[in-house]
Amino acid sequence: MPKNASEMISGKYRELINQKYPHLTNSWPILSGFNIINGKFNQYIIVIFKDTNNRGMVASSVAEFNYQNLGVNEINENNIERVRIKLINDYHLQPRDSIVILKIDGSNFESELHKLLQRHEVVMGVVGIKIFLSHKGVDKEMVRNFKSTLEIVGFDPWLDEDAMHAGVSLERGIRGGFTDSCAAIFFITPNFKDEAFLATEVDYAISEKRKKGSQFSIITLVLEDDGEKGTVPDLLQQYVWKEPKNELEALREIIKAVPLQLGEPFFRV
Repeated sequence: MPKNASEMISGKYRELINQKYPHLTNSWPILSGFNIINGKFNQYIIVIFKDTNNRGMVASSVAEFNYQNLGVNEINENNIERVRIKLINDYHLQPRDSIVILKIDGSNFESELHKLLQRHEVVMGVVGIKIFLSHKGVDKEMVRNFKSTLEIVGFDPWLDEDAMHAGVSLERGIRGGFTDSCAAIFFITPNFKDEAFLATEVDYAISEKRKKGSQFSIITLVLEDDGEKGTVPDLLQQYVWKEPKNELEALREIIKAVPLQLGEPFFRV
């Protein structure tokens, strides 16, 4: 394997972070110090970066990667993330640790750097990871139930009554909620009307979608109440909406649509 694979990765990654977040370079994962475990598997180089926050010391070790510890006969586009998750679990990696699975010909180098960036932007708190819950006040009890369930499965929902302390301007608080979020869920019941602050929330959601692209989802759920359905606002009709038959089906649609990937499974401690 190329002797300087980790140096090449960290060097290019430093250039990328210097461009986007120059004030955070010295504290950024990998760039603040790491030890490495590396090895080859068929046509791939696997480099595991373990964060140390000590730029003065780098320890390197070589691992033998094979079917027994990777669970696959070959790595490809369909299983590369499954291999990454298995390694994260097997090596008990923490959020600031990282794995790069690089083709020897370097053809996936840019995509692997992008995955590092996405992971670390969440770790460093520079991208929104909350989920904004847009609803009419009369439906708040139902939305509270969704919020509680989403928290249990690992998401971070934003609900106005919890997120805005006394004295905060309502419109400023809502704007901040969208800035901090990676998705907006619109609970379209017969009570939901595209007016006042709800209209503002629709505008903010579309604005965030334009800025963040694939890192922001607009999730529209049309819910029935006493045989009557809500009406999707005109501006949201350009996005796919769902009409779940019950709250469990609605929860499935939310989990499938958010751009966040939940954490790797571990036994409770």
